[in-house]
Amino acid sequence: MKRKIIFIIMLFVVTLHSATVQTNKESYLPQESIQISFIGMLGHAQDWIAIYPVGTNNDWGNVVKWNWTGGTVDGNLTFGNLPQGNYEVRAFFQNTYTVEATDAFIVEGSLLEANVTSNKSTYSSSEEVLITFSNMLGDAKDWIGIYPSGSTNDWANVVAWKYTAGLLDGNISFSNLPIGTYDTRAFFQNTFNLEANSSFTIANARDEVIEVNLTLNKSIYAQNELVYITYDKMQGNQTDWIGIYPAGSSDDFSNVIDWRYLNGTIQGEASLGGYPYGEQLIGFTPMPTLAQGDYEVRAFFNNSLHREQVAPFSVLDQNVTSTIYEDANGSISPNWIHVSGPYPPAYFNGIIRLRAKWTNSSTNTSEYTLPFNVANTTDKILEVDVGGAGRWTPHFNVGVLVQTTQGYRRMLWDSFMNHYNVPANKNGVVLAFPTYVELQRSTANSQKHLRVNIEKYLRILEPNNRLISVTAFFATGGDLDNIKLSSH
Repeated sequence: MKRKIIFIIMLFVVTLHSATVQTNKESYLPQESIQISFIGMLGHAQDWIAIYPVGTNNDWGNVVKWNWTGGTVDGNLTFGNLPQGNYEVRAFFQNTYTVEATDAFIVEGSLLEANVTSNKSTYSSSEEVLITFSNMLGDAKDWIGIYPSGSTNDWANVVAWKYTAGLLDGNISFSNLPIGTYDTRAFFQNTFNLEANSSFTIANARDEVIEVNLTLNKSIYAQNELVYITYDKMQGNQTDWIGIYPAGSSDDFSNVIDWRYLNGTIQGEASLGGYPYGEQLIGFTPMPTLAQGDYEVRAFFNNSLHREQVAPFSVLDQNVTSTIYEDANGSISPNWIHVSGPYPPAYFNGIIRLRAKWTNSSTNTSEYTLPFNVANTTDKILEVDVGGAGRWTPHFNVGVLVQTTQGYRRMLWDSFMNHYNVPANKNGVVLAFPTYVELQRSTANSQKHLRVNIEKYLRILEPNNRLISVTAFFATGGDLDNIKLSSH
């Protein structure tokens, strides 16, 4: 009987101190904190919880992270984030290596790359330097240091420093830095292993900190307009640049809507809101427009994300006004000029019929021009309806004659370029573009509408040119209707 009582007591003691340990999730991202709960510890001051890689023994050398339980029987611990891998939480009593409980979890994905940047590239000696950091580990001893540019990461070179307070993303500031050029450097967990860096300068007190000037041609734009920017006092680096951002967004490049390099110029004019900078225009690609909303043009030096200046603007829905030059309402305009080809322009069932005449695989002898009585200096959008008259039409192009700041230009849009994957190109004063809609194939019984911003297309091939006026419409064939110029 006595032996039975002793066994029951021993079973009670074992049951009383049967510990459990559990993470709040089975899977974490590399920059998430690991939340751990424990129950049934001894309550000893040196009970402890540790994280080990799965499959390793309990030797101290395998411990990834650990902490005392604080002498509590039941409680919670939080560990800083971990690299990708498979792990176990293990519970131990009284500073031993006898495991009392385990729970497995995994960390999936790659650690995001840390980033650190200052809000400007140049400061006066009296200015506060604001540092923005992101994708830190979130450890209480992650830290940011200010070093002289070119120096090593040794502690002796630190000019100023601060912990990040365990934040993944945030801001810290530094004041009263001596004149010089510095690196902002980010480090994890009290180490000197560099994770990210950027540079800035504290200007000589007697030197003026020159502020960039940005001036927009308007403060409110319609949805299809170009935004013209006059800039001054850039540094003149080949990679100085300007970009459009949604108002209030961070300077991360992922927020850029449209941008361009300034190619080493200190002052000049640029435009944004058109076709992407430096890209070829290939067929069936629509021209971008800015949606309604509030935006900012921002200036940056030398490929950095240190904002130097900002100019706000808005895009609003505005009524479109148009000047119609041919609606084929019972007849066609008497202004048409039959330039060449065997067939004159003709009226047919509410359209103007222009017949292409091909003498070989590369020569269309037909051409027709509709000159405007007065050159249009305000409307920059060409609109025309094509097809839908019940006949197949050999390939043709439509276009406009324009005056620009660089002289006369003949601009044409041709779906035949789409068929052979020919990008927009320039040959003397002729600027040729593919079309974002098909204007030739399958249009016999299906009318298509072409609507193009002339100046946006002009600046694809001649980015420093500017439209002055539109003087005429022309075509080399097609069943056309409602030829007009619109405001935006």
